[in-house]
Amino acid sequence: MHDWDEFAEGWDDAVGTRIYAEGAYRSLLDTLDARGLTLDGMRVLDFGCGTGLLTELLVGRVASVDGVDVSPRMREVFASKVRDRSWEDVSVHAELPDGEFDLIVCSSVLGFVDDYAAAVAQLAGLLAPGGLLVHWDWARDEEHPSAGGLTPEHIRSALTDVGLAGVEAGVGFEASVEGEEMRPLMGAAQRPPTP
Repeated sequence: MHDWDEFAEGWDDAVGTRIYAEGAYRSLLDTLDARGLTLDGMRVLDFGCGTGLLTELLVGRVASVDGVDVSPRMREVFASKVRDRSWEDVSVHAELPDGEFDLIVCSSVLGFVDDYAAAVAQLAGLLAPGGLLVHWDWARDEEHPSAGGLTPEHIRSALTDVGLAGVEAGVGFEASVEGEEMRPLMGAAQRPPTP
């Protein structure tokens, strides 16, 4: 696991991190639309929330957001936004909160956890019936597999193995940042509704 505290201070000012969050948000809206869903009234878990860049785009559209991050510094930056902007339905946690969520989002985090499949299983257990899990992560560089990252096959397998349905895995969005192309993978799947 990486130590993200050192990045917290300038995270929001980095062009690439904002472009990534906006690309993830746009692809989330497309994914919801394709499934006949909207953000309206959703209880959201932003797992690996960092400084809350993705949450910023969700506030006002959803019922609530619970952000979770292992980095104390990232949480401090996020919590100060919550206070400064008077976001009443947003909370920040060091550990997973109790409850069920209609939507779980993970932006550039699951590719960095020690056990991807175990993390997916834990998050899937927090989905409400019909709830959606969507994550964006960097693709594995097959020439340097030890550098981490995921493959579409890895994503499909993990989401399917925990009993989620409507599994998608592929490029989530494309964006250019200072001449470099971003093409993160996106995985998405739903907990089957209760019969």
